Amino acid sequence: MDNSMNRRGLLRLAGMGALGLAASPLLSACGGGSGGATGGDVSNAGKQLAPWPAYVPFAGPEPDAPGDATGVQPLYLKYPETLAQSVNDTVGDGSKVTALVVTFGPPPAPLAQNQYWQAVNKALNVDLQVTVVPDPEYGQKMTTLMASGSDLPDIIMFTNLALPHSLEFIQAQCADLSEFVAGDAVKQYPNLANIPTYAWQGMGRINGKLYGVPLERPMPANSLFVNRTAMDEAGIPKEWTTEQYLEAMKELSGDRKWGLGWYKTLFGGTSAATYHAGSLGAPNNWSVSGGQFISAMGTPQFEQALDVMRQLVEAKAVHPDSLTASSTDMQSYFHNGTVTSIQDGFGSMSLTTLTKINGRFELGMGYPYGPQATPSRSAGLFGYVTFKKAPADRIKLLLRISDYLSAPFGSKEYEPANYGVEGVHFTKDDGGIKTLDLFQTENNNTLPFRYIGTAPSVLYLPGYPDTAKAVHEWQQASLPRSVADPAVGLRSATQVSKGAQLNQILGDGIAAIVFGRKPMSAWKGIMTQWRNAGGDQVAAELAKEYAAAQ
Repeated sequence: MDNSMNRRGLLRLAGMGALGLAASPLLSACGGGSGGATGGDVSNAGKQLAPWPAYVPFAGPEPDAPGDATGVQPLYLKYPETLAQSVNDTVGDGSKVTALVVTFGPPPAPLAQNQYWQAVNKALNVDLQVTVVPDPEYGQKMTTLMASGSDLPDIIMFTNLALPHSLEFIQAQCADLSEFVAGDAVKQYPNLANIPTYAWQGMGRINGKLYGVPLERPMPANSLFVNRTAMDEAGIPKEWTTEQYLEAMKELSGDRKWGLGWYKTLFGGTSAATYHAGSLGAPNNWSVSGGQFISAMGTPQFEQALDVMRQLVEAKAVHPDSLTASSTDMQSYFHNGTVTSIQDGFGSMSLTTLTKINGRFELGMGYPYGPQATPSRSAGLFGYVTFKKAPADRIKLLLRISDYLSAPFGSKEYEPANYGVEGVHFTKDDGGIKTLDLFQTENNNTLPFRYIGTAPSVLYLPGYPDTAKAVHEWQQASLPRSVADPAVGLRSATQVSKGAQLNQILGDGIAAIVFGRKPMSAWKGIMTQWRNAGGDQVAAELAKEYAAAQ
């Protein structure tokens, strides 16, 4: 689940990170008018490219430890005593605005009984009606929405689900935002201008134009979350070799407990293997050699990762429901100590997760275990939002809503969207945030406004300064070795039209080998099937786009 943000439970989510978006473009579709993919060519090759939005960083409070260019986040151990104003004008006009977002948590209480929802609507000065769709159902919901092409929400949040003809549909039916956000135009929306350039680049263009606002995420991709208390009690070191990792997972298993838990949607692509492949030195989905794209899944390191995963299953160190459990269920098993580690998007390192653990154990991050580790770097975003076509004034209103909800840490506007109402959902103790009981059910997880607009992420875990320090240390150790996916932001028509099929070939193949239904030797045949089904064509299309972008 994406609890910061996480990104999670979506196809290829972990592989490209909390999110990542690589070979399969993030978006699906949105718009008004008749349905159907009538947008024509969506390639950026040979097109006039809208400039990336100008980057104007927020002059916020100084962190306790800085971030850096490798993706290490700024660390805040205390909440800022003085907050800045990031929005000076009225956002809304009192009108009704509809939005559709994915959720990785339980459904929110209705608006009439939801003080958090009411507070955000008041701050925005709109009647924001949000429909939340559980992540296992989101793909079908998007498919149905695209097919109908009518009565669409004003705002639709999209992830990296590979839906046929999605980019063509976006181009035909969604608002082109280039005139509003490209280059210096974005300065009309200061919080959107504070979104780092890498997030816009990760989102990418369609036919040279900008069609969305990215939902920024940190650089770590799919990560291993660990019960550090249980590991310390077992004498397991923070940094480990491959052999030590395998022994640790075995030692932590038994008596109806397991060292590791996966969940069903990780096997809708290569996400389940991401932590292991990165630990063992595999490229991040693709590598480029001589202008050609080469799949990481065909490397010896990836096969070695599958072998490690298979050994974990054979040792009964993996929860037996890992092929069928939902992401929500497996997270619950982690929170209550049934599994000692879980692979997830980095956004799960959040106050929501820590609140659910409720002091049962110290939450930690698993270091990569191989001697030549190349942890995957995310695409820098979880998804992005698009707006159905409308007059310019309406599009500007929707952009102002996204701008407000993207207010940065250290601003006054950040509080209602992320914590709710002071005295109702949270209090401040010596300048720090302390959540109250109502925050357990009314929060940015059950009602994820962060999927309409989100602040660039910082590392702040109120009430858990030691955890925040440990995560900062983990980032400093892991991110300098991390590698980017060269396909991020590029367009491949084949990936869009056949992405779900291609991902399923890989996911089914990984599951069959890891859970012992096929021998390790079968992986080469699975890769051949993937290449023949469209993998080679995806590689060729990415190479063409890559060359045009250089």
